[in-house]
Amino acid sequence: MYTETKSRSLVKTTTWRLMAILNSFLILLAFPTSSALTAALIMNATGFTVFYFFERTWNKIKWGKQEINVQIK
Repeated sequence: MYTETKSRSLVKTTTWRLMAILNSFLILLAFPTSSALTAALIMNATGFTVFYFFERTWNKIKWGKQEINVQIK
């Protein structure tokens, strides 16, 4: 099993927020709408997908992971 360092968590959080801002910006640019509900639904649907790939990518990065030994009795 692994645990994350504080540095890794901070970098992941920061990069995720940047990705979320970029996602929102691109959605609002690509789908100009006067409906806040429509924009929110599109942003959430694309954000869901972007977050999935964001997490899968971070799972492959070993930096900031510390292995912990778990003993099963």
